[in-house]
Amino acid sequence: MKKTIKVGIVGCGAHAQIAHIPIFKKNNDCNLIALCDTDIQKVEQLANKYSIPKRYSDFQEMIEDKEIDAIVISTPNYLHAPMTIAALKFGKDVLCENPMAININEAQEVVRTSKETKRQVAVALTGRFRPDVQTLKKFIKEGELGDIYYLKAGWLLGMKEWVLSDWRMDLLKSGGGAFLTLGTQILAVASHFLEDKEFDTIFGSIHKKESDAEVEDTALCIINYKDGTLLTIEVGWSLLFDKDFLYCNVFGKKGGALLNPLKIHKELHNELVNVTPSIPAKNLYKIACELQAQFFIDATRKGTKPPFTAEDGLLIARVTDAFYESANKNKMVKI
Repeated sequence: MKKTIKVGIVGCGAHAQIAHIPIFKKNNDCNLIALCDTDIQKVEQLANKYSIPKRYSDFQEMIEDKEIDAIVISTPNYLHAPMTIAALKFGKDVLCENPMAININEAQEVVRTSKETKRQVAVALTGRFRPDVQTLKKFIKEGELGDIYYLKAGWLLGMKEWVLSDWRMDLLKSGGGAFLTLGTQILAVASHFLEDKEFDTIFGSIHKKESDAEVEDTALCIINYKDGTLLTIEVGWSLLFDKDFLYCNVFGKKGGALLNPLKIHKELHNELVNVTPSIPAKNLYKIACELQAQFFIDATRKGTKPPFTAEDGLLIARVTDAFYESANKNKMVKI
């Protein structure tokens, strides 16, 4: 087992600056030695700020660096799979942002390459590491809420101006529409709660506020499971409101729960009782990112599987493909 691993991060946008760079930098089990971005000025500024020695504007040069053990991919969606595959072929373990791929074919190629190279792919299903999500997951797994039969979740981003920013209308810049960008994050958490159930069908619907937009800004889907369980997901980034809505409501035969903030009620002696445990309300996402980074580092050091692998990314890609097929055909399809 390696004492420490040497990590490089590609993509120096907001999420990398808020989460990946400071978190990997302060972790004692790894050494963040390289940053890469096409904006070399940004790379230089961040590398100087965090005392990171190696700076790249060319991803190919970065993955050819034999000193780097693992790569964190925090780039636009359309680059996730190609960069993951390239890094794997150069012997790097990879932590890739969700979605791992923009379609099922890319996802299958990532899985194949991971197996062929015997390198690990961890998919950043960060929401699953949140303390409130882990607590609710434990309640569900232990049967405290009974069989879960309905789950509704959503992520709606508010905006104060009517016109969408150019990058959200452009397929290449956004890397995909609202469902691919936001819906896959919600799907990752919702499917975690329903992991023992099998998908059956999906009906998807999309809306484009601007007629010349290449991708949808609002999306809704209904997923049916083979045992009759229902899952609804709504996402959007064009809501004319001054706040965002992020929620996940879970309903079982013995109780129900709400996320963000966490509230759990269950039936006890013919009464509905609040059984919500005490969880710190602040920094939930930061805690999740730190746990995710540690699990990835440990898996790379020990050569073990990370909690969420390329197979998890493949499952999300399968649902995503089915969603867009349904939305385009305006009919329910099999997953």
